[in-house]
Amino acid sequence: MIRPAVLVALASLLLLAGLGPGRAAAPQTSVPYALLVDFDSGATLFAKNADAPMSPASTTKILTAEVVFRAIVEGRLRLDDSAPISPRAAREGDAESGGSSMFAQAGSLVRVDDLLRGLVIASGNDAAIALAERVAGTEEAFVALMNQRARELGMTRSHFANAWGEGSPRQTVTARDMARLAAYVIRTYPQFYPYFGEPEFVWNGVRQPNRNPLLAMAIGADGVKTGHLGQSGFGLVGSAVQGGRRLILVLNGARTEDERAREARRLLEWGFQAAGR
Repeated sequence: MIRPAVLVALASLLLLAGLGPGRAAAPQTSVPYALLVDFDSGATLFAKNADAPMSPASTTKILTAEVVFRAIVEGRLRLDDSAPISPRAAREGDAESGGSSMFAQAGSLVRVDDLLRGLVIASGNDAAIALAERVAGTEEAFVALMNQRARELGMTRSHFANAWGEGSPRQTVTARDMARLAAYVIRTYPQFYPYFGEPEFVWNGVRQPNRNPLLAMAIGADGVKTGHLGQSGFGLVGSAVQGGRRLILVLNGARTEDERAREARRLLEWGFQAAGR
């Protein structure tokens, strides 16, 4: 028979370990960078190397979209405006480039509304460059706007060198900065955020599914963006809502798409379980 004093001691140890009644144990994750935060309170639920520099890859396009959203809100751009597809935009975004593309043709005019879908659903590098050139004249000038916005949004440990996620050593972010950016976009642009959750985009006869694996998991996911580079692995900035509670997840450095999807789902499910108790 176990004495009451021993039971009390065991219960105390479990509580200190986070295993007591009503509390789920903190998970482990195989990815090198991860951050899970509560949208409303900003509380950190899980962190692993959350303030270490990492490559954003195509999650860069969340900030690209934010700069465009802001231009629309301020009346400097309209969804019905057209943007020319420069030879460089088409070249960086064509099938032979090895990157992602919405398959816009050089010399054509494409509506901003379609370019935004090509940017956040198909992850088109061509869309990113075309939008950058339409807003600021050149991608270089647009990148200056991106870095200005990053500072204004409190992304103090991030720096951008291009609008589409090319693996420049000068393009680095932290998971915490990307979570801050995602929360700002969700909160500030409710009229545009649904772009990130659309299941597919069709352009030039090519149907492309949204690259975010969370959207098909029936866990309340509604955005935001994936990224991948050979040297940095597979990454994701995601958000999901259950029972009125929104969580934001950032992870990076997964070795495969399957690992990215598996770890993202596991962290979100744990977060809702832990936060709901």
